[in-house]
Amino acid sequence: MTYNNKSFYNDLSLQRNFLFYENLTTVLILKSFRKFNLLTLQIGPFKKGEKIKIKIWIAIILEDSNLCKIQNPNWLKTEWLEKKILLEKKTPLLQNLPYFYRELSFLSFQKKKNSNFLFIKEISLIEEIFSIRSLKLWNGIQIIKNKINALKFDKIGAMEFLNIKKTIQFFLYFLCLF
Repeated sequence: MTYNNKSFYNDLSLQRNFLFYENLTTVLILKSFRKFNLLTLQIGPFKKGEKIKIKIWIAIILEDSNLCKIQNPNWLKTEWLEKKILLEKKTPLLQNLPYFYRELSFLSFQKKKNSNFLFIKEISLIEEIFSIRSLKLWNGIQIIKNKINALKFDKIGAMEFLNIKKTIQFFLYFLCLF
């Protein structure tokens, strides 16, 4: 299977994007509509005012058709993000965050940008969290001294993992040599 001349099976970024769009999100139904068929599934029926959880790719299609509004998750609120920053700074371990937290926040901000209101504070908080967590990961990698066969990353986000993946592979390769 190829997409823009890239093989899906060999390109991690395509696989990551696919997995991201399979996540569930909450939407508010704006107009009632009967069920309809897509290639592999049925969607609906939904009533106006209903809040439901559906896959992100379906939510985007429905929102673009003015049938629903994607709801921001609780973890994207300023107060929640500020508390998470304090916890990240206080503790040596990574805190729980959605695996695709940067991608989900980016999608949310992109949708809101169309309404002429940018979430500058939330964007800066997400980036601060990412920076703190990246620093924790780098510091954790630097203290590895012994030969190891595997590393387990709990509570790491998709973008964080991609950010350090090549470095970890390079680092592990040299640890195995000595």
